[in-house]
Amino acid sequence: MKVLDLFAGIGGLSLGFEQAGFQTAAFCEIDPYAQKVLAKNWPETPVYEDIRELSAARLASDGITFDVIAGGYPCQPFSRSGLRNGEDDPRHLWPHMLRLIRESRPTWVVAENVEGHIELGMPDVCRELEHEGYRTWSFVIPASGTGARHRRNRVFIVGQKHARATPTEDGWHCLECDRGVFDGCQCDH
Repeated sequence: MKVLDLFAGIGGLSLGFEQAGFQTAAFCEIDPYAQKVLAKNWPETPVYEDIRELSAARLASDGITFDVIAGGYPCQPFSRSGLRNGEDDPRHLWPHMLRLIRESRPTWVVAENVEGHIELGMPDVCRELEHEGYRTWSFVIPASGTGARHRRNRVFIVGQKHARATPTEDGWHCLECDRGVFDGCQCDH
């Protein structure tokens, strides 16, 4: 499977994906230094500069295809060590990631952020993904869980597209088999 890595930094998410057998189709990163690191380590992979200007149409015209959109959108709006302005922070770029998800409809979405996002913004992200037809799961993974010497909790939101489902009071139900989407529906597209 191929990944579009947004807010790529120096490629940490892509390194993890590639260790799992995925291929990075393209990056989007605004920082010039990080762009140089990406270009050095992935010389054949395109690097787009600004998510606010990136569109699914542009990616398609450049021949970029992908199954997964992944990104660690800026954490400053949600971080406990910041002002916690959430949606009012000009660095709140989740809406641009959501726009690309709406435009391109990847099978999978993986979003990463700080622990402070749990109480500020994460419920909205999950709700917006579910509104777009993605079932979502969220996880908190400490850095120490991967061998680091500090805790530093990170929040991951995983969304899986379900092409033919509708929300009900009991959860998401598949329009093809009428089973609960979370109960093992096999109709995923």
